[in-house]
Amino acid sequence: MPKKKYIVSLTGEEREYLEKLTTTGKTAAYKINHARVLLKADINQDGGGYKKTG
Repeated sequence: MPKKKYIVSLTGEEREYLEKLTTTGKTAAYKINHARVLLKADINQDGGGYKKTG
């Protein structure tokens, strides 16, 4: 597996902001999708960042 290009490490404040952004539904779709990707890739979440399976 290739080495990760970018490591995403969000603070608690950043994580809260992105989670709020994805749940309100008053934002452009591309911003919501970008926020979801960042939340998924965050290494500070339980279980670490996104791991490709399969």
